Amino acid sequence: MRRLTCFVLIVLLLAPLSAPASLAQSAPFTIEAAAELQPALTALYKARYGAEPTFVTDDGDLIATNDPAFLPSGRVRVPPHFLPDSFLVMARPSAEAEAFAAFAVSPDGQAALIEGGFLPKSVTVTDQAGNTVEVAQPIRRILTPYSIATYLVYGVGAADRLVGAGYLGTRDPVGAARMSAIDPRFPTLSGYTLNQREINIEQVAQLAPDLIVTSARTAWLDTVRELNIPFVLLEGESPELLKESVRLMGALLGPNARAQAEAWIAYYDDIFTAVVEATKDLTERPSVLFIGTAPLRVISGQMYQTDIIAAAGGRSVSAELGGYWNDVNLEQVALWNPEVIVIAPYGEVTPQTLKESPEWAIIKAVQDGKVYKMPSWVAPWDTPVMDSVLGVIWLAQKLFPGRVNLDCALEAQFFFEVFYNHKLPEAEIAAVCGS
Repeated sequence: MRRLTCFVLIVLLLAPLSAPASLAQSAPFTIEAAAELQPALTALYKARYGAEPTFVTDDGDLIATNDPAFLPSGRVRVPPHFLPDSFLVMARPSAEAEAFAAFAVSPDGQAALIEGGFLPKSVTVTDQAGNTVEVAQPIRRILTPYSIATYLVYGVGAADRLVGAGYLGTRDPVGAARMSAIDPRFPTLSGYTLNQREINIEQVAQLAPDLIVTSARTAWLDTVRELNIPFVLLEGESPELLKESVRLMGALLGPNARAQAEAWIAYYDDIFTAVVEATKDLTERPSVLFIGTAPLRVISGQMYQTDIIAAAGGRSVSAELGGYWNDVNLEQVALWNPEVIVIAPYGEVTPQTLKESPEWAIIKAVQDGKVYKMPSWVAPWDTPVMDSVLGVIWLAQKLFPGRVNLDCALEAQFFFEVFYNHKLPEAEIAAVCGS
C-alpha cells in the first residue's frame, strides 16, 4: 500500500511537466481573424502563452482586423495596433484578452513579431536636423533630456519605455503632483542631470538607453556620440514641424505608437480647422504680445507661439523678430501697444505683475485688463507638444469669447484620457483651462 501511494504521488508530481503545452495553457479566449493575420497573432500568442491560439470564423472574444469599418468613431481611444493598420477589438472584454492586447503592442510583443518576420529589425528615419538615423527595434529604453520629447513619448503611448527624462512644467509642487498622478515613476525619471545644456555622461551610460531624443539646439551632442547610442534631434517650432516630430516618434516606437500619432494629428487638424473657420471672416485681428519668464522677454516670429496666436485669430506684435526668445525694452512694447498680452505658463510673471506696475499702465492690454497667463496641466501649452492643441482653444476663447464653439474643459478631458491614458480629477476639470 505504501509503495502504491508513493507511485501515485510521483505520477501527480510529474504530470504537469509532461503535459503538452496546449493542455498546460488552455486558450483563455478565442480570436476572430482573417487568414493573413493569423500567423502574426500565432507568433504573439505563442510568445505569451507557449501555446497555439484558438481562431474562430465569427463571434470571437477578440477580433483582429485591418478593416477600417471596425475603427471606433467619435472621441474614443485608439484600438491597439499590433501591425501597421491592423488592430485588436474587444468583442467580449476580459482581463486576459486585455492583457494579451497590451502584450501585443509592448516591446516584448514587437520583439516576437520581429522574430517572426512580421515587423522590421530596424527603422531608418531622418530627424529634424537632417540626420539619417538607423535604430534597432524594438526600442525598450528611451532617454529624453529635452522636455518636448518627453511629452511626445507620453502622447504616442510609450511612456513605460522612458528611463530618464526632462519635464518642463513640473518644477513647482502642483506640476510635480500632477505629473506623479499621470506617471508614478516621475520622481525617479526626473531625478537625473538631463537638459539641453548639461548631462551626466556616467548616468547616461548606466541608464543604457536604446535611443536618446533631444533638441537640435542641445549643447552636449559631441560628448554623447562617444557612447555610440543613437539619438534623434527635434525642432518643432511650427504646426507642420510639430506634426512631423509626432510622426517621427510614431515611426520609431512601433505600429501602436504610429497609430496614436496619426490619431493625434487628425485631432490637431480638426481643432485648427474649427478655430480658423470660426475666425476667418474677421476684418481686424487683435494684436497680441506673448512674453516669457520676464516681462520684457518676448517671442520671435520663428517660434511656435506665433503660430498659436495666428491660429487663434490674433496677430503677434513681435512676429518680425528673429531667433528664439528676445529681450526688448518697454519703449518697444509701447510702440507695439498690444491689445492683448499672454504670459507663458512657466516662470514667475503673472497678470498681476503687469497690472500693478506703473510703467506698464500705458499699455492698452493692461488698461483694458486683457492680460492672461496661459494655463498648463503639466506640459506648457505654448510649447510644441501635443498638449498645445488645448492652448489654441484656450487662446481663441480669450480673444473671441463665444465665437469658437469648443469647450476647453471637455476637450482637455478627452485629450488627457486618450493621449496620456489619464483621467482628470473630477474636482479639477473646471480649472484645467484656467477658469
